[in-house]
Amino acid sequence: MLIVTGGLGRVASVLRPALPVDTRLVDVRPGANQLDLADPRQAAEAVRGADAVLHLAANPSPGQDWDSAYRSTVAVTEVLLRACGDRVPRIVLASSVHAMGLYHRAGRELIGPEWTPAPCCAYGEGKVAVEQLGREHAERYGVSVICLRLGSTGYPDAGPRFADMRLSDRDARRLVLAALTADVRFGVYFGVSANTPARWDISNARAELGYEPVDDSALLDVPEDEPYEFPNCRLFG
Repeated sequence: MLIVTGGLGRVASVLRPALPVDTRLVDVRPGANQLDLADPRQAAEAVRGADAVLHLAANPSPGQDWDSAYRSTVAVTEVLLRACGDRVPRIVLASSVHAMGLYHRAGRELIGPEWTPAPCCAYGEGKVAVEQLGREHAERYGVSVICLRLGSTGYPDAGPRFADMRLSDRDARRLVLAALTADVRFGVYFGVSANTPARWDISNARAELGYEPVDDSALLDVPEDEPYEFPNCRLFG
């Protein structure tokens, strides 16, 4: 059985049509298994009987401060991983390109997933912490933990500045299903489509996960950029 946390959220809504029939959605909101993952007892209930966990629950705003990012992203992941222990053999954690956002500058080379993390905001700092928690969990328990640095997922097509980080709906499904089945102990991968020009190196996702994206944002008729609404996020400089 697959457990999806944040099961009523934006990314989960994109993925749900492709998920197995025995998937159980967990969310703090009514309409799913309504559980609060910050509570260890409820987190244990959430992952009971799980063969795999896809952890999407978090506050995804690049405008939040560190206290919010820690509470909604880092602390919740700590509790969830503790509940999983060695009983859940496969965990996929949603990270973000914001974990590497300071590299995203005009004229820079292809950004490698193996580079030292360089978050552009508190949200990205939280995702870096999540990746480290995932690495430690995989090493401690010998289970598979895969971190996906998702790009722009489940949003309407935005302006040109977002084009290189777009992850189309069908590529998001391909990526997550690949991560749920790959023979990988631990890995960190960018989650974007086959966009041109490329900025995020997805070669390890292709080679290690078997991810084969089919969409390219260059083929879209995207609207003009609007002012970026998150002044505390330095993803665009």
